[in-house]
Amino acid sequence: MHEDTLKRARILIADDQPANVHLLERLLNSAGYTHIASTTDPCQILPLFNEFRPDLLLLDLLMPQLDGFTVMQQLQPLVSKGPYFPILVLTADVTPETRRRALAAGARDFLTKPLDRTEVLLRIQNLLETRFLHQALQTQNDRLEEEVRERTERLLQTEKVATMGELLAGVAHELNNPLSVVTGRVGLLQSQLRDNPEVTRQLDKVAEAADRCARIVRNFLALARQRPPERQEVHLNLVVGEALDLVSYALRTDGVEVTLELADDLPVLWADVHQLHQVLVNLITNGHHAMREKSELRVLTIKTESDPSRSRVSLSIADTGPGIPPAVRARIFEPFFTTKPAGQGTGLGLSLCQGIVEAHGGSIEVESEMGMGTVFTIQLLVTTPDRPPEAKAPVVVGSSIAKQILIVDDEPDVTDLLADILAGDGHRVDKAGNGAIALQKLRERPYDVILSDLRMPELDGPGLHDEAGRLDGGLAQRFIFITGDTLNLETKSFLDRVGAPTVTKPFDLNQVREAIHRIPAAC
Repeated sequence: MHEDTLKRARILIADDQPANVHLLERLLNSAGYTHIASTTDPCQILPLFNEFRPDLLLLDLLMPQLDGFTVMQQLQPLVSKGPYFPILVLTADVTPETRRRALAAGARDFLTKPLDRTEVLLRIQNLLETRFLHQALQTQNDRLEEEVRERTERLLQTEKVATMGELLAGVAHELNNPLSVVTGRVGLLQSQLRDNPEVTRQLDKVAEAADRCARIVRNFLALARQRPPERQEVHLNLVVGEALDLVSYALRTDGVEVTLELADDLPVLWADVHQLHQVLVNLITNGHHAMREKSELRVLTIKTESDPSRSRVSLSIADTGPGIPPAVRARIFEPFFTTKPAGQGTGLGLSLCQGIVEAHGGSIEVESEMGMGTVFTIQLLVTTPDRPPEAKAPVVVGSSIAKQILIVDDEPDVTDLLADILAGDGHRVDKAGNGAIALQKLRERPYDVILSDLRMPELDGPGLHDEAGRLDGGLAQRFIFITGDTLNLETKSFLDRVGAPTVTKPFDLNQVREAIHRIPAAC
């Protein structure tokens, strides 16, 4: 142990003989110990101990009023809760009984009067080294316990996030089926009643509202699913609009005025649109929650700008909330750091935002003054892909030959909708409520196209695909899958493996027709 550490130790001397006290003080000073307190009054030992907080007590045993045994008993409640505390007993009584009593009372070592300088300093050094080692061990144990506590809390929070993600994905999946029916039926009515302008106008409003609901569901899924980044061309202003779609109701009901200052000259970004959407929703929600503490005007300002000279695009979100204290601001991007009450926040939001932005080669900063609100500013690098995305040739739908199509879905409203659409286009259609029924139909007759949901009871879409492939290898190439959750890793892995076309719920009519058009009729 470093000698300077020992010399900084605080030593308390308690002896009713002033000569002994002075002797010990001179001895300790000559050895380099400078933090020394002493008393010749036994009644002052306890108050002085509480005030001085010594690392070592040199205690005489035989004193008037209070002897050393009684003093150690009084000190016991104070020293038992902390790390090892050494008491070095000074005594001329070397009988075994005295030593036994002293050890039982809390003594760690003995010095026999008259005192020997070398022995005194050696015993003091040994006891101080032992104390400091115990303190270091206690500090390390405390640190480890805190780390275990933090990691346990992180694990619990991670499990909460995963559970909430699954719940959110489940809700979104359940909404996709009725939304598919609404959007599909509206599309059918629009094509059938296009000669009636007033009805068409009303249907357009329904279609617009249904499309907004569909975007919100997709955004829910993007927030719920942890997925690898997928870069594509992204228009930042559109992402802002989609994020606001998701939280607009909550902002409106809390009286938050949203001001948009979106630049028209923003370049197209090469980014993961779902991750940027997640960042925006988090930052907008944080600003919204911050302004709940204010009763006056609540304004959220979202601004986008382009800086061609630096090949960057900036996005700022400013609120008129109470501001962030400096101590909180310094830790605001730390994982699991939150100022919200237990159960109201995980502390993951801003940490995830920072990770996403930095993964895009950008940066995120926060500026805040107490009483003046907060501004989060994101700088994103304008990059281009290594290989430009391939342009898809437009598909002309309308001249397709009639095909024999099997629709497989456990939602009758969805199968009825698809059957009406496809029968209206001249196709011959059969329906099955699950994979098991569909497999029996595949054994009975050939089909040009199998339009199948992924999640179904008894036999799901992947199971039906595999069984159909064993029945006839060519059938596996005639599947089109319908799903409301392509972000699910298991679903995505399956679709990537089989390479089958996908129709995403809630779907529009042209999406369905195009997918069917691409599959040739069976020979």
